[in-house]
Amino acid sequence: MKMNNSFYRLSMPFAAMVAALMSCALLSSCEKAILTDIDSDDGDDTEIAVKETGELYVSCSFSQTQSEMTRGSSVPLADCANRVQYVIMNGETIVHNSEQINGGGNSFGTLSVNLEPGTYRLMVFAHNEKNGNPISVGTDGSIQGFNNHVTDSFSYSDEVVITKNKRKAVSCKLTRCVAMVNFTSTDVVPAEVTKFKVFLTGVSSKYDLRNQIGADATTYTTSMVNISNWKSSAGVMSNVYSHVFLPAVETTIDAKFEFYNSSDELVLTRNIEGIQMRINSKTSVTGSFFQADGADADVMVDSEWGEPIVMNNE
Repeated sequence: MKMNNSFYRLSMPFAAMVAALMSCALLSSCEKAILTDIDSDDGDDTEIAVKETGELYVSCSFSQTQSEMTRGSSVPLADCANRVQYVIMNGETIVHNSEQINGGGNSFGTLSVNLEPGTYRLMVFAHNEKNGNPISVGTDGSIQGFNNHVTDSFSYSDEVVITKNKRKAVSCKLTRCVAMVNFTSTDVVPAEVTKFKVFLTGVSSKYDLRNQIGADATTYTTSMVNISNWKSSAGVMSNVYSHVFLPAVETTIDAKFEFYNSSDELVLTRNIEGIQMRINSKTSVTGSFFQADGADADVMVDSEWGEPIVMNNE
């Protein structure tokens, strides 16, 4: 009896301890595992959410027609551009902005980026500036040329929808987004003329990537240029050209030439008004630049880029 009573007295605490441990185990098995966010400022326990994204894959080429491809052909972007910039916006927020420089590799003109599901604006701008930093992009999607200098350029803009865990492939057909004006004199450059400036009024200083059009109408002024760099063997001023953004698909601009001597003194001025310009077209202006009577110049929109238009600047 003594042995049985002693065993009974020892067994009761042991049984209670076992029951308590089993109860804790049952409670623990029903609780949800919590991961503590160590970066939380308030010290609360939070659950870490895994973000699911989708891939946007972009490949670019150049379409030789301004509108949807009809009779035009498509060529690799590397054949017509030195740099390409990719801008992706969500509303007014830039979520991606990167630049590629043409190094002869196959990756030029392609982009792969992961984005959260949603609708975005994809904008691509390709150009031929060889030096300088990447082009600055505003929150309104506008850009400016390098030091107000515009090169032959191409653009694309469209909405893309990204779905989680899926790949969105976009084949971008970039179109030329600039016009070009080219000046050639039919008369010989006077001996005293050594330098000149060009003023172009009615062109755009900014380009709206979102809507693919010039964002304003202003006057572009070149720096002082040595005319010897633009004189042909016959002594005429030849192929003085400039690429420009335009505030409309088709518009007119005015040009003014100021010619200077070696002492930077103004020798003469030549004004040409109503020059017809069109995006993706080249306008050639040929005529007398140095005659005292200011003879009229012939203006032709060349067919090298766009459809031909010939007009007489009277």
